[in-house]
Amino acid sequence: MLGSQSVLSNTALESVLKGEGYLNPQEGHRHRRTGSADLLLTALIDAFSILVIFLLMSFSSTGDILFIGKDTQLPKASLTEILERNPVIKVENGILYVEDKEVTSEALIPSLVELRRQFLETRPGEEYPGIVTIQADRRLKYEVLNQIVLAASAAGYGEIRFAVLVK
Repeated sequence: MLGSQSVLSNTALESVLKGEGYLNPQEGHRHRRTGSADLLLTALIDAFSILVIFLLMSFSSTGDILFIGKDTQLPKASLTEILERNPVIKVENGILYVEDKEVTSEALIPSLVELRRQFLETRPGEEYPGIVTIQADRRLKYEVLNQIVLAASAAGYGEIRFAVLVK
């Protein structure tokens, strides 16, 4: 039994080294071409194709528009629309943010007017939509929310939307 294993291993070794020599290692190279490299390339292309299809199917074209803090609980609503990219007023832990920049309640109107001015400068001839999104915790007091709505209205934002979770 041991002798037959050595014969098999010698045969396998000879077939691998067949046509090769110490003086001319490339001798017999044209006879050694096999389909193994083609097989690896085909499998690699298949794997990348599957990966690309998966990424395209799971890609969100709307992207992440809002970054919600872990302590913030958005209100729930049953009638919703897909969120569009608009200026965001965020209230988090009692602090006001306009486009992720901290502002005071007195500076809220000037900040919103500045965003409107920047929009008109960067897109001349385009009509200003006047939409703002408010992102706040569902437990926010009405008085604070009312001040934000009045400030947005005073700054020229005629349409106010709220960030909510779908029921």
